Amino acid sequence: MESQALTPWIETAPFEVRYAETDAMGIVYYANYLVWFEVARGAFCQAYGINYQAIEDSGTPLAVVEAYCRYRAPARYGDRVVTRVRLTQMSGSTMRFEYQIVHADDRRLLAEGWTRHVWITREGKPTRCPEPIRSKVQHNGNAPSKGESR
Repeated sequence: MESQALTPWIETAPFEVRYAETDAMGIVYYANYLVWFEVARGAFCQAYGINYQAIEDSGTPLAVVEAYCRYRAPARYGDRVVTRVRLTQMSGSTMRFEYQIVHADDRRLLAEGWTRHVWITREGKPTRCPEPIRSKVQHNGNAPSKGESR
């Protein structure tokens, strides 16, 4: 699933799978991987000094319009996992992030995927990516950050 990246991988801190995140088979319920993708996007914003709440408050939220996840190996209750994220596309009003969820101890790939987003106005119409975000990502795209992994 490797594609050309605009930024290096950013990693979340390792976290333990909670019982509530598993299904009756003791495996992480599939929708939780998308939640973990969202947590990783938060880590991405933090690494690049982007105050996403301020961007939303200004009237230009970033809407998810597509999501894809491929499950490679099961994550189970008590496993320690890490989510990795990088930006692979930024053009006009869209952004695309790529993700990997790996076992924190042996770095085994558990899942991988991507999300595509569109910047929108309060009225729900597409708009350009806010300049402060474009600038931070373009100027710091390859700068090392806390938690970064290449």
